[in-house]
Amino acid sequence: MTQNGQNTRTKPSRKKKKTLKITGPCFVSTGLLLIAEAALMILLSATQLIPSVYLVLGGILSLVFCAVVFALTIQPKLGKVIGGAVLAGILIVISLVADYYVGRTLSAVRAVANAEVERATVTFYTLEDNSAQTLEDLAEGSFGILAQLDRTNTDATLQQVEQQHQLTLTTVEYANLTQLADALLNGEVDAIVLNEAYLPLYEDTPGYEDFASRLRQLSTQVVEHVVETQPETDNSDPIVNILISGSDTRNSTIDSRGRSDVNILVSMNTQTHEILLLSTPRDYFVPLDVGVDNAYDKLTHAGIYGMDVLMGTLENLYGVQIDYYFRINFTGFVDVIDALGGIQVYSDYTFDARGAHFEQGWNTVNGEEALKFARERYAFKEGDRQRGDNQMEVIKGVLNKAMNPSVLASYPAILDSIQDCIDTSVPYDVLAALVRQQLSDNAQWTVESFSVNGSDAHSTTYSMNQELYVMIPDESTVEEAKTKLAAIGNTVEGQASAEQQPAA
Repeated sequence: MTQNGQNTRTKPSRKKKKTLKITGPCFVSTGLLLIAEAALMILLSATQLIPSVYLVLGGILSLVFCAVVFALTIQPKLGKVIGGAVLAGILIVISLVADYYVGRTLSAVRAVANAEVERATVTFYTLEDNSAQTLEDLAEGSFGILAQLDRTNTDATLQQVEQQHQLTLTTVEYANLTQLADALLNGEVDAIVLNEAYLPLYEDTPGYEDFASRLRQLSTQVVEHVVETQPETDNSDPIVNILISGSDTRNSTIDSRGRSDVNILVSMNTQTHEILLLSTPRDYFVPLDVGVDNAYDKLTHAGIYGMDVLMGTLENLYGVQIDYYFRINFTGFVDVIDALGGIQVYSDYTFDARGAHFEQGWNTVNGEEALKFARERYAFKEGDRQRGDNQMEVIKGVLNKAMNPSVLASYPAILDSIQDCIDTSVPYDVLAALVRQQLSDNAQWTVESFSVNGSDAHSTTYSMNQELYVMIPDESTVEEAKTKLAAIGNTVEGQASAEQQPAA
C-alpha cells in the first residue's frame, strides 16, 4: 500500500526473551535439598553397611533429585516454582526421617556390638524373717561369701559397700553354693553376698528349690569391668563360628554371667553360603574350661563363670575355635516383642504353661506369652531339647516380624529394647562386612540344623558339689557334629584345591 507516494510497511513486533534467573526460591530449595541429601549419603557411608555400588547409585539419584528441583524452581512461572519447592520440601523431610532412623540404627548396633564393659549384679541377701532392713542393721553381723567362685565381683562389691556406708563387714568363706545356703539357713551367718546370676542354680538342686523364695534383698550393687580387647580375627577366612547363648535370667538387662539355657553354635561359610546350626542341650555333662581337672558339670553352669569359659568348654567338646558370641536375654525379649506388636511362633505340641495355652501349629503371642512359651520344659517328654526348639522359634518369630514394614513406626522403641537384651563380641566392622556382602551377592543360604543327643543320668556337679540331673553325651552324635563342622570348612579347601589343579 502507498501513501503520498511512499511505501509503508508494518514492522513485526519482537517478543522479549524469557530469561531464567537463579531466584531466592531456587537457591533455597535446591541448596537445602543438596545439604539434606549429602548428609544422608555421608551417614549411610559411615554405617559401612551399604555396598559401594549402591552408595554411588544413591549419590547419582540424589543429584538427579536436586537437578529436577533446580530446573523447576528456576522457571519464571510461579506454578512450577511452587511445585519445585514442594517437591524439595518432601524430599528434605524424607531425607531427615531417613537420617534419624539410620542414625538410631548405627547407634544401637554399635552399642550392642563388641561391648566394652561387662556388668554383674551382686546382692546382699538375708532370710525373709530377719528383722534387719538395711546393711547398717547387720553391721555387727557376719556375711557369707563364696571362697573362690566369682571372687572378683564379690570383693569389688564389698569394697563399694564399705566405702559407701562406712562399714567394715565380717565375712565367712564357703566352698560352694549349697554350703553357702546352709550357712544362712542354719544361722551361721546373718546374710550372704551372691551374684544374682547364681541364684537360679538352686531351683534345680534337690532340697533347695524354694531357697530363693525365702530370701530378702538388703542391698544391690552393679559391678562393671572393662572387657579385654579380643585379638583380631583373620577376615579373609570364610569360616566364622559364632555362639548364640540364650539366657532366661529375670533381669531386664544382660549381666556378664548367668546360666546359658540355649547354646547354638553357628558355623558360617561366607564363600559357599552354608550355615550349620549345632545345638547342645543345657544339661550336657561336660568338663568345664575353668582350669581345673575333671570339673564336670552341666553345660548351662558354664555361663556363670563367664562367656570365655562357656566358649572354651564348647571348643574343647567339638574341637573348633569359636570366634564370637551373641548373648540373648529372653526376659528382655518381652519388651522387644511388645514393641513389635506381638509375633507368631510355631508349636510342635498343644500344651499349657504358667497360665498360658498354646495350640499345636501357629500361635500369635505377646511378650509375656512368648516368654512362657520359651521357658516351658516340663510339659514335654523331651524336656530341655524341646525348650531349646521353642526358644529358637521365638527368635525366628522376632526376626520375621522385624522384617515387616509395618514395624517402622515402633522402630525406635524396638532399637532401645534390643540394646537391653542382646550383646555380642562381634566387632562392628565384621557385622558390617557380612551385611555388605549379603547386599552385594543377594545369595541364598543353605541352612542345616543338628542337635547332639545323650542319656538321662544323675551325677555330682562341679558347681553345686552334689548329684543333679545331667545328660551324658552320646559320643556318636558328638562325632557326627564334629564331622559336620569339618565339612563346612572342607568345602572351601576342596574348592581351593580344585582351582589350583592345572587345566587338562
